[in-house]
Amino acid sequence: MYKWLQMSELDRELAYNPKKAVSDHERFQNLATKNASSFRRKTRNKFLDICYGKGLKQKLDIFIPNNPINCPVQVYFHGGYWVSRDKSDHSHLAKPPITNKIMHVSVNYDLCPDVSLDRIVEEAIESIEWIYNNISLYGGDKNNINLIGHSAGAHLVAMALTKNFHTSSTFINSAALISGIYRPEITMYLSVNEKIRLSKNIAQVTNVFNYHLSTKTKILVIVGEHEPKEWRELSIEYVDWLKKNNVKTKLFIAKGLNHFTIVKSLADPESILSNKLINLAK
Repeated sequence: MYKWLQMSELDRELAYNPKKAVSDHERFQNLATKNASSFRRKTRNKFLDICYGKGLKQKLDIFIPNNPINCPVQVYFHGGYWVSRDKSDHSHLAKPPITNKIMHVSVNYDLCPDVSLDRIVEEAIESIEWIYNNISLYGGDKNNINLIGHSAGAHLVAMALTKNFHTSSTFINSAALISGIYRPEITMYLSVNEKIRLSKNIAQVTNVFNYHLSTKTKILVIVGEHEPKEWRELSIEYVDWLKKNNVKTKLFIAKGLNHFTIVKSLADPESILSNKLINLAK
């Protein structure tokens, strides 16, 4: 029997609902939104709200380094348990890559309950295919795309890696999955499912572990040291699954960081995490 089924409602929320686990999460999220807005205002080399699909939120922002010529491309999928947050809350994460001649793309997607989770997965895949087909127009290298996802965004990256793209099979150079939720069925037992409205069928369709993965993509799995033990175990389980699929991967425990401070670290050009992501793209 899965661990979350044996837990009390309170313990389950504390273990698998990051907003319950970190009491001052709003402070970090509000600061991120403020920093992101400031970064967008000050940054000239940008293209905002580019449509990549028909959904209302199927838009992306592109932040470009100076004089881009065939630059590596970093693609970021935000978290928010598939029900909240926005690419505009994370624009400042582009600072470390663009100062290192790496293009940064921040992806929006429609949210539950407006669309179902399986549709969000499809949108993530559509965004990657759009980037592959169009990023060279902005100076990016379509054969060096590096995916990054945090929390629910990490789940979207994990699902995308299991898919057969209609484009080149070797264009995803690396993937960094940060503090991910890889078993959506857990949310069926959490308060957040009032908005996700996840059914058993969609939970199975969007469960990463129900797929096979064969890829040469470099995969780095990251989780915060100060995240709940049960949440860290999700990343450990995902790494074990990758290894069973003969996929080379590494697990990195981010010392001193929780579910929200880990995102703050990504915006710091001097942080260990931002430099790990930069090195993945090179």
